[in-house]
Amino acid sequence: MGQLSVIAIAIVFGAAFIAPWLHRRLGDKCGIVLGLVPLAAAVLYASMVPTIAAGGAVAFRSEWVPSLGLAFDLRIDGLSLLFLLLISGIGVFVTWYAAGYLHGKKDLGRFYLYLFGFMGSMLGVVSSDHLVALFVFWELTSISSYLLIGYYHTAARSRASALQALLVTGTGGLAMLAGILLLGRMAGTYRVSELNALDAAALVAQPGFAAVLVLILLGAFTKSAQFPFHFWLPNAMEAPAPVSSYLHSATMVKAGVFLLARLHPLLSASPLWMPIVAPVGAVTMLLGVAMGLGQRDLKKILAYTTLSVLGTLTMLLGIGTEAAVKAAMVYLLAHALYKAALFMCAGSIDHETGTRDPDAVGGLRRAMPFTAAAALLAGLSMAGFPALLGFVGKEYFYKALIATDGQGALWEILGVSASVAMFALAATAAWKPFFGPLLPTPKHPHEAPWTMWIGPILLGVAGLKAGLFPGISGGMLIAPSVHAVLGSADHEIAYKLWHGWTLALGLSGVTVALGIVLYLAAPRIRAASARFAVLGRLGPERCYELLLSGTLGFADWLTRTTQNGYLRNYLLTIFLFTAALVLWTLPSELSLPDSSALIPLQFLPVVVCLLIIAGAVAACLALSRFYAILALGVVGLGVGMLFFLFSGPDLAMTQILVETLALVLFVLAFYRLPLFSHYSKLGTKIRDGIIAAGFGVVMTLVVLAEMGAGGADMSVSKFMGESSLPLANGRNVVNVILVDFRALDTLGEITVLAIAALGVWAIMRLRPKNTEKGGDK
Repeated sequence: MGQLSVIAIAIVFGAAFIAPWLHRRLGDKCGIVLGLVPLAAAVLYASMVPTIAAGGAVAFRSEWVPSLGLAFDLRIDGLSLLFLLLISGIGVFVTWYAAGYLHGKKDLGRFYLYLFGFMGSMLGVVSSDHLVALFVFWELTSISSYLLIGYYHTAARSRASALQALLVTGTGGLAMLAGILLLGRMAGTYRVSELNALDAAALVAQPGFAAVLVLILLGAFTKSAQFPFHFWLPNAMEAPAPVSSYLHSATMVKAGVFLLARLHPLLSASPLWMPIVAPVGAVTMLLGVAMGLGQRDLKKILAYTTLSVLGTLTMLLGIGTEAAVKAAMVYLLAHALYKAALFMCAGSIDHETGTRDPDAVGGLRRAMPFTAAAALLAGLSMAGFPALLGFVGKEYFYKALIATDGQGALWEILGVSASVAMFALAATAAWKPFFGPLLPTPKHPHEAPWTMWIGPILLGVAGLKAGLFPGISGGMLIAPSVHAVLGSADHEIAYKLWHGWTLALGLSGVTVALGIVLYLAAPRIRAASARFAVLGRLGPERCYELLLSGTLGFADWLTRTTQNGYLRNYLLTIFLFTAALVLWTLPSELSLPDSSALIPLQFLPVVVCLLIIAGAVAACLALSRFYAILALGVVGLGVGMLFFLFSGPDLAMTQILVETLALVLFVLAFYRLPLFSHYSKLGTKIRDGIIAAGFGVVMTLVVLAEMGAGGADMSVSKFMGESSLPLANGRNVVNVILVDFRALDTLGEITVLAIAALGVWAIMRLRPKNTEKGGDK
């Protein structure tokens, strides 16, 4: 069964590559066909439900780079399966939705290429059992999401939002990579299943584990937009509605939450876990709904509620009790179902009316009945009304906060405050556009194509069914995921709709009452928020902008300073930096080699060296380019002679051939140029002479230091000589090194030369032609 997980990922990535071709053949209908791919993946994952619900796991392993201990490890347990079903299942509806939303777009095939690349990357993230493979897929999600968010690439805001998401999540990913590598060295393994099975207390007690925790948390916080990295997520709303629906429901923004849950058995043993994770989640939870109340864009409202939910999930995982983890898993499932539906509904409203302003739309239920029904079901779940999965999640959320030791009252106040605002925002996004009087809109409203409402309807119905019968989804999906997060199956997990007359039920009643009051006051809050919009420019996003502009400004200054078009300045920079670096690394007490280690002076090498010196001096004194090139040719040929005299015929042959070719090319290129017209001043010549002599002295010191330390390490040379014939079937060691041992280096050099040749060819083709007979050239 382990091969099924590989097949699912493979067919999704395969669909990405054929999507542009399929779009050229089928047009807009290609989305219907491509939607069958994630559907097939969902069926494959669904076939694993009985095995995993029974407490098992599905694993696959293939060696990747055995010499480095890297393997392609996949392992699907309860947590992975929950995410896999969400990613593939919602992916079906997003694919179909895009076919209607982006109808007629000539680059729809390119969109599907990005979408399925993103989908496959997310499947890899949640399936990986090896931290390095997980990181590779993690970064692929950052790259593919950059392409999706920037799909409207002609719009400056779209490009800026895409870059912002890439920089924030990419920087966090680099921090996470450092944490992963440190963790693997500490634990002696990179396999997640083995890490979670270790003695967590002993590993946490090791020096430096705090740094590992912070680095991994940075990766998770940036990916899931936790404060202070929250700002990129609402800005990502510049993407098309299908992208927003997918990113915010089941994929990228949940990747950070997944990582926290995946490593929970190990990382939660640290005493720093709860003091860092829970407060960060709580701040994000409150900040999301607070900022959402002032928005006048349905997508922005939903984005900020996503931010709040991500904070809620992070806070619950930070609290880390059994009740908190149970609440987090059911809350995660409920949010994925209703948020995907609501984003699609918001996109349909924009698509069919031409506006997303909640105060500018109303009474659309008759014009858009299917969209209204889907939005109502999803909105009720988001608000936490009974009989829907959102209500079950909110009940368990309150129960987890009540059961928190020591600070239960504080957590309850924070949780209820966020839920009240969430209720008001749910009503704004799902109730207000469809009920009340019909308001005039830029476009005459009508129902969206079936591909745009079938997904929201089915997702809304799924939320209702899971709420009415929580025991089914709880036993098949939620309970196994809780066992995976807690690292033990010893906990009895049972979900039900009715818990009796409890404090949690009372808090739900308070939430509804206060939520209605806040919803009625929401228009005035949105109107007043415009006065305080300037405050939003003073937060973390402003710091990001200053940092980015400062970095680009410094890069511009550095480029203008170092890349100023003068080859002499380039050489001076290289020589001075290299000399300083070498001198800094040389030992303070330089041990010179014994006289026995030095090669005695011989007549021919001395003559050749004098010839090289004469050529260098002649090049400096030459009054034309032609004579300067000839003098430099003497220097190059002299170096080749030295290689030959000291038993390096291959090097000598290469040097002489290259020098001859370069000499011919230089002569052909420069023979028409005039004599030198500008000469260096005396001060410049003295400066250049000092730098050249100093660099020569530094290189001499390096050679002497190496000889004094016992000579060069010959182990690599010995390996090359001994392995040339048996491993590469070649007797010429130099050739074997170039075309076998360092084949990729050689390929890279050939590629660079080919690109340079293409550039020269392109420039030559740009030569202006006569516009008319006798015209200027």
